[in-house]
Amino acid sequence: MSGIGFDSPRPAQVRRFEHVFYTAGLRLQKALADYVKQPGHPDQLVILGHNPVFTLGRNASMDDIHVSAEFCAAQGVEIQPTDRGGEVTYHGPGQIVVYPICNLSGGREDVGRLVRGLEEAMIRTAGEFGVGAERLKGAPGIWVDTARFRKGGGLEKLGAVGLHLSRWITTHGIAFNVEPDLRHYQWITPCGFTDKGVCSLRSLLGEACPDLPTVTDRLQHHLCECLGLEILPSRPTSQSVNALTWRRGTDSPEILMMLRVPSHGLWWQSVTGMMEPGETCEAAAHRELLEETGLSGRLLPLPLRHSFWVDSAIVRFPDPEPRFNTETCFHMEVPSDLPVRLSSDEHSEFKWCGFAEARDLMKWEGSKAALALLEKHLGP
Repeated sequence: MSGIGFDSPRPAQVRRFEHVFYTAGLRLQKALADYVKQPGHPDQLVILGHNPVFTLGRNASMDDIHVSAEFCAAQGVEIQPTDRGGEVTYHGPGQIVVYPICNLSGGREDVGRLVRGLEEAMIRTAGEFGVGAERLKGAPGIWVDTARFRKGGGLEKLGAVGLHLSRWITTHGIAFNVEPDLRHYQWITPCGFTDKGVCSLRSLLGEACPDLPTVTDRLQHHLCECLGLEILPSRPTSQSVNALTWRRGTDSPEILMMLRVPSHGLWWQSVTGMMEPGETCEAAAHRELLEETGLSGRLLPLPLRHSFWVDSAIVRFPDPEPRFNTETCFHMEVPSDLPVRLSSDEHSEFKWCGFAEARDLMKWEGSKAALALLEKHLGP
């Protein structure tokens, strides 16, 4: 494996999440980069999926996005500038995104070996499922000659690479296409190439395509092998609930928003709370609603479960290891005549407001996304 990846073992922790909003992922990467640069702290391998987003690397031009910002917003696709290398690319459901947050100082100061190790891991993963992928000089990532899969095929990218390096700390990483919506790539010039396409395991294998968890398992295995990572245990992710609480107003639904007291962050939110050991998500949502507001009603799930880094400036921890949380979202309609009884140790005031005002008050991506799903569910 000379010149590919790293042979000497390096301690690392694996963080694996199903869904992380892209902007939350940027905060997550910064926090982990600050962590791994400290002596004695292990590298971090973060494996996750993102919401639909076009990301612009340092060499990108807005001309590489062929549709308007308004069109993207209507289609639920974000546009985000980044500090990684490369041009415009796409992230979205059905794609495995991996962020190797590595400290290359101390004898591993070779970004080329890291890139080749990342490419090799993707090549080996594709090969396990009968897809022959290869490198292409001057074009980072892995490529497939798709002629054997369909008539009129050509070189198409199966996995992308885009890194950022600061004082030998790496961020950003790779995106491996299992079954994303390839139509989104038609709205951009992906990675600056006008003469090459983009493929996925699904587009190549059809019904024989393995499921996302299976591919993720194999990609994780090959990444650890190719990057020379010796995996250490990591702290389990905590679990919380978000229960958007609403009532039927005179003209339209009204959302309950509460202001957290200064010691709890001083931002507006709906009902949230941590799950207790042995508690189900639904039980936790009912309990938090009663404890925080004195309200009860009909609880229904929202199709949203997402993870994020927990800012140690907001929640203090006894040791420096980064913490992560996964939030499961619900909504609950409550009777219009029920009074709200705030828990004064958490919230200082509340208001019932329309969707637009609630969205403006909300601080975090997950809350805004849950609100958008609720608004779509309730309709005009």
